[in-house]
Amino acid sequence: MSCESKAGPRYVWLLLLWWMGVAVPSMALDGTLLVANRAGGSITLFDLATGVEIARIPIGPVIPHEVHVSPDGRFALTTEYGPEDNPGRHIVLIDVASAEVVTRIDLGPNSRPHTALFLPDSRHAVATMQDSDQLALVDLDRETVVQTYPTGGREGHMVRLSPDGSRAYVTSRGDIGTLSVIFLNEERPPVVIATGLGAEGLDVTPDGREVWVANRGETSISAIDSQSLEIVATLDSRPFAGRIEMGPDGYAIVPNGGRGSRVPQYLRLWDVRARRLVTEVPIRDGAPQGGNFGVLIRAGTAFVSDPTAGTIQVFDLDGLTGRRLLMVEHDAPDGLAWSPIRVDVLIR
Repeated sequence: MSCESKAGPRYVWLLLLWWMGVAVPSMALDGTLLVANRAGGSITLFDLATGVEIARIPIGPVIPHEVHVSPDGRFALTTEYGPEDNPGRHIVLIDVASAEVVTRIDLGPNSRPHTALFLPDSRHAVATMQDSDQLALVDLDRETVVQTYPTGGREGHMVRLSPDGSRAYVTSRGDIGTLSVIFLNEERPPVVIATGLGAEGLDVTPDGREVWVANRGETSISAIDSQSLEIVATLDSRPFAGRIEMGPDGYAIVPNGGRGSRVPQYLRLWDVRARRLVTEVPIRDGAPQGGNFGVLIRAGTAFVSDPTAGTIQVFDLDGLTGRRLLMVEHDAPDGLAWSPIRVDVLIR
């Protein structure tokens, strides 16, 4: 079996360490939190009801950055991103209940996939191929790439889907920074929209009407209308905003990092419909450090991974209050995902 038990006290970390004397809120959190560990080359599974690390699934020395779960929660996808001098070329399918790698699907040379997402049917996936500036459509049952789409940008990094799965939105960090709109069911070229330097983090509103893009090389977030495919608003952001997560209740969270710098680092809460900043809170206490952050919203709770500190912070989404900490053994946790499936037995 391709995972390690973490049952001993050396490996079982405290889930909720409340800071500053904040009382434990009553949260309806259950299921499993999945964490992509860049430095550890693994995916960690946490039981949210108990706070126990259930399993750590080895992916290999390929620097997985992101992890995403199928619509039914049964499977997860991560990628072999790899360093620049040894890029990866596989997406990795994981069975959540057994915490095992099901298969690795080869995307071919010059791929270096960063993000892989399930389509609504859970039988197909799309994956960005950063080194070839393409998006791959993968048949998961046949374990093969069935189609590739040019992105029209350079260094396609992250991808999100429209609610019906008919469009893929890809951010490209190279050159001017762009959002590519790829029509998965139509024979038409992508629409490429210049958003800003270092376009990276993105998400789609639950109704599909807008796409928000964080331009980490600038202090801006671009809001794009999904019908006109035009930028309808440009929002001020703190430096190095690398991720965006939309919640189902009309709010979004955006963390700002600062690789190689000492800029203050915050988590910001946005009212999406009003395009208004609601509040912001510091992500780190003390001196700022360089780094990026992963984010996830689930059941009124915001999760923020901190690769530099090796932790995940947990906030109540309402006002970003009640900060508490989840430890991940300093393996540079990055991408986060949630599955409703609870693994009841520690994996050996």
